[in-house]
Amino acid sequence: MKPNNHVKACLFFWKPSVARKFTLYFAVFGLLVFYLTSMAYLVAAKKHMVKSITRIVQGQIPKMTGTDQSDFWWGLVDYEQPGLGAMAHAISNLSSASHSIDDVSILGRRPQDGSWRRIYLDDQDMLRSESIDHPSLKRLENQEGGRLFEEGSGMYAIPGKIVVLVNITSPGDSGQYFFKVAIARQGIVALMGNRIPHFIGISLIALIIFRMIGYIFARRLAAPIETLSDTAAKVSQGDFSPQVPDLGKTEIGDLGRNFNKMIQGLREWQRIKRKEIELEKGREIQQDFLPKEIPDSPHWDIATSFFPAREVSGDFYDVFDLPGNRMGLVIADVCDKGVGSALYMTLIRSLIRVYAEQMLSGESDSTANTASTNIKNRELEVFQLTNSYLVRHHGDESMFATLFFGVIDSASGQLVYINGGHEPLYVIGKDGVKAELPPTGPAVGLMADMNFKAVRLQLGPGDLLLGITDGVTEAQNSENELFSRRRVKELLSLPVASSKELLERIQEQIFDFMGTAPRSDDVTMLAVQRII
Repeated sequence: MKPNNHVKACLFFWKPSVARKFTLYFAVFGLLVFYLTSMAYLVAAKKHMVKSITRIVQGQIPKMTGTDQSDFWWGLVDYEQPGLGAMAHAISNLSSASHSIDDVSILGRRPQDGSWRRIYLDDQDMLRSESIDHPSLKRLENQEGGRLFEEGSGMYAIPGKIVVLVNITSPGDSGQYFFKVAIARQGIVALMGNRIPHFIGISLIALIIFRMIGYIFARRLAAPIETLSDTAAKVSQGDFSPQVPDLGKTEIGDLGRNFNKMIQGLREWQRIKRKEIELEKGREIQQDFLPKEIPDSPHWDIATSFFPAREVSGDFYDVFDLPGNRMGLVIADVCDKGVGSALYMTLIRSLIRVYAEQMLSGESDSTANTASTNIKNRELEVFQLTNSYLVRHHGDESMFATLFFGVIDSASGQLVYINGGHEPLYVIGKDGVKAELPPTGPAVGLMADMNFKAVRLQLGPGDLLLGITDGVTEAQNSENELFSRRRVKELLSLPVASSKELLERIQEQIFDFMGTAPRSDDVTMLAVQRII
């Protein structure tokens, strides 16, 4: 912090800062303690002095010669009184830093005329007498003898002084006699009593001094808190870059270290959140690559089911129209999971569509009478071109996919397919599974010039073609049991009214089998049934 900032922080009491408030409280508390302690000390000192004076007077006066005679004090005037002088000196020695004794004398009321006179010792301890007239003396005329007059009765204050009067009147005296001790207030007593402007000035100076002292200590306590507050303000605005410096081994230091851990956690949370946002965008993009609308054909009932294990999936299916009243069918499973698999899936999907439209669209233009073997070669070429592209451009990434690609003639029900390492597809009739379509070659993306085989199959009216991924057969329950192909075939042996009903039945059985166990793989199914 710059020096001018320290000055502002020290002098500006009203600013809402922990250090400023703390030091203000410190200064005010210090002044209160100072004043209360001083007042308590002054009261105690005054009471002690009054008691000491009273004890000396009441103890020494009766020992003086002649005190048993009536009004003997007047007979001592103009005579040397060493005993009385010794007592006066003893009383004078009671002076302190806060109170000093500047007058020791006797007030006497003469019996002849009732006037008050002051009887005092001069420098040679000679007892002298002088007249005195003061309104406060009238208060003494009605006091009872033998009583120590304190404030409110006999000890009274005149400007700058406190007067202690001890009644020394004996039973045989005709007049009244009081031993007077005048105490001058000095030091803080005089300051508080008589010099208010000076007292206020000194108080302000003391306040500033206390403030500065308090600020030094408060900075040691409040500076770490202010550091934490500044860092927290930045974090609250989304800036997770600051770090709290080492604040020592105190509780505040522990708080700073825990705060840094919290910031690290927020950074990790932010990273995960960004990843989740990216995954969500990836999921949306992947959903866009899946067919939004299934081709509507009066001869075919088509249903699909897709349940990714994560935000994005490596499984995919596709159903699309091709020239010549045909449909392309794709179901595939990319190795691994996550974003990489999802990107690989979108690439394969795009390649299949592009090559299929290129290779199969020209067939009706120049080769309307092409033999069936030649037709199979075109589907096979689509598959081989896809594999070649993946190996040539992405072979170093060690990514591959099991892929089923088929082309159905919508009118005749003829199916030409290539199964590249994918789960067998099932042809289901009214009596159950009629045929399995096992792999006709390896997975795509492994090596160039792989040997794939195209197969032609006739689907009759009512026949249903079912394609699944290994997420169906390898679904696990909490006891690590697999759903298995056996269970799939058992479900396929039951009669079914539609493609959608079949997929819903399989889907329900899979999730009931898994129970609360987490899904470890994507579940994807494609069903195509010939109606006529």
